[in-house]
Amino acid sequence: MTLAGRTAAWWARLRSPRLPATPLCLPPWLPTGPAACERPYSSHGKEKLDMSTYPVESIRNFSIIAHVDHGKSTLADRLLEITGTIAKTDHNKQVLDKLQVERERGITVKAQSASLFYNYEGVNYLLNLIDTPGHVDFSYEVSRSLSACQGVILVVDANEGIQAQTVANFYLAFEAQLAIIPVINKIDLKNADPERVEKQIEKLFDIPVDECVRISAKKGTNVETVLQKVIEKIPPPQCNTADPLKALVFDSTFDHYRGVVANIALFGGEIQKGHKIVSAHTKKRYEVNEVGILTPNEQPTHKLNYLV
Repeated sequence: MTLAGRTAAWWARLRSPRLPATPLCLPPWLPTGPAACERPYSSHGKEKLDMSTYPVESIRNFSIIAHVDHGKSTLADRLLEITGTIAKTDHNKQVLDKLQVERERGITVKAQSASLFYNYEGVNYLLNLIDTPGHVDFSYEVSRSLSACQGVILVVDANEGIQAQTVANFYLAFEAQLAIIPVINKIDLKNADPERVEKQIEKLFDIPVDECVRISAKKGTNVETVLQKVIEKIPPPQCNTADPLKALVFDSTFDHYRGVVANIALFGGEIQKGHKIVSAHTKKRYEVNEVGILTPNEQPTHKLNYLV
């Protein structure tokens, strides 16, 4: 065939009506229709929370600090259950520990945050919790988390008493001028001696014995009292939404699809999707693609006024 003949045949194929595409044989468990085009990590379709219903006076930002294996993560699990953030089941162990090494070894390596909703004396409160590591090698995670809080829950084992990281974490919170709530955990153990531990706390930290809360995080004994103490003892954040935006990035993760997901504490102004922000250190500009809170899964919101 000559060059002219091949060109004519090629144009004829282009002009000819195309056959309809053969439908793909998809497995029955895969979604079809518009839902098939949605990414599993997308917030499309999720109902956005209205954070304006929680004024500054109803916000509490706090961390749980302790020596390793004194029950921080177990206490966090019970707080999540009491506030209805997660369902009460026997499988709720280390819910906030997401790394494989954390679940295998039973220790917290990376600080994790979660927002809890709690009604106390007819008022709805937003409690932003940060579960911190207890091992000395991860003390930077603790100091970074405390910079975003106004108070801490200091957990002490009723059997072991005050240990090295108990003292170190206490002084981190004390130097940051945070409200401190002492909690004596594991009172259900056979060799527990909460009276001795209370005297240690009073002698070393100058905290009166009557301010200590005795609990069993494993069984849930007296854990709700801890929530009430958080509301009563820890002050709300000093934040004015009318001020220019001022925020602290206290943690971040990287998502291969969305980029950097930053955990921030707002000290002024507010932030929402589409805003342009500037890093005070690097002077680089960024556009906000999405805002929300952790419950402990990602929950999108219309705007943020305090802590994410």
